[in-house]
Amino acid sequence: QTAINAFLIRQGNHLTLVDTGTAQCFGPGLGQVLGNLRAANVHDIQTLYTNDLDRGPYISQTLRTDETADQMAAMTQYANSGTAAFVQAGAEAALRRLPADAGIGVAPHSLRAVAFDDLGWVASLRPHDPVHIHVAEQVPEVEASLKITGKRPVELLMDTIPLDRRWCLIHATHLSDAERDGIAHSGAVAGLCPITESSLGDGIFDGIRYAQSGGAYGVGSDSNIQIDAGAELRQLEYSQRLRDRRRALFAEEKASTGLALWQAACAGGARACGRAIGAIAPGHRADFVTLDADHPAILGKSGSEALDSAIFAANALPLRDVVVGGRSVVAEGRHIARDSVRARFARVMRRLLSA
Repeated sequence: QTAINAFLIRQGNHLTLVDTGTAQCFGPGLGQVLGNLRAANVHDIQTLYTNDLDRGPYISQTLRTDETADQMAAMTQYANSGTAAFVQAGAEAALRRLPADAGIGVAPHSLRAVAFDDLGWVASLRPHDPVHIHVAEQVPEVEASLKITGKRPVELLMDTIPLDRRWCLIHATHLSDAERDGIAHSGAVAGLCPITESSLGDGIFDGIRYAQSGGAYGVGSDSNIQIDAGAELRQLEYSQRLRDRRRALFAEEKASTGLALWQAACAGGARACGRAIGAIAPGHRADFVTLDADHPAILGKSGSEALDSAIFAANALPLRDVVVGGRSVVAEGRHIARDSVRARFARVMRRLLSA
């Protein structure tokens, strides 16, 4: 699974195009943004955001008519002072369709796709809520940053805006020692996607030394080729073992490998979400999972032994129940909307594949 997105946003007479620039990864069947715009009789776009700023000529290959010659010129800024209110109103309108305890965060896609002067403005949209941003995922990104700015991506980010506990740096794969320790000491969270980073050949996050520096981390999915918290944690631990040729690297004196990974990821994930979650404790939201005690991987085990086996011995995390905000989402191993979601998914896939 993945998403291929381009968005055209109209605000009065001002058109903004957001092109995530994934078409080149999927062959000649995609990359039709320019033709689709012409078919829609759109000939004048005032603002362009693209995810291809790490490649020459610094513009999406689907928009070849743009003659931008350098990265900074490609980072077109918003031209309308009402944009902040427009963005906020759209987010709040979407929020009204969600449960009452849902919240808003801010996520400028990546450091390479947002103007540096806009970072402070973006963060100020929700001054007390989380800010997530992709950074330093691949070596070419680091090399381009050094060539253009003279600084590494995370170094540049830290010099541009003060990092704190609101910030979650997605991937942060390629760090210098100073960058790694800077993130750890700032209170920001490293948002790791070990399965994606392995699938794309990005590299290995320096998790052990980051944790030793007191760094907070959480895990999640980026490419969505596999959505499994246990598999993400397993891949994180195994990547460190492969690099360092040692075992049980995240284990602690009073915590097994699986327990240490789970507790750290819950704490970091809670911070990245800006919520009182990640623990069963007074004042915390009722977000928790239960494991299937009858699953072959954990049968007859309890405590940290069961958790270790659930992460490292089961093909997928053997979940029995998932509760979010006190609401049951998965019961007896079955999602409450499974039948309707599967039916809708099947219809969409058949339509896409037959197109």
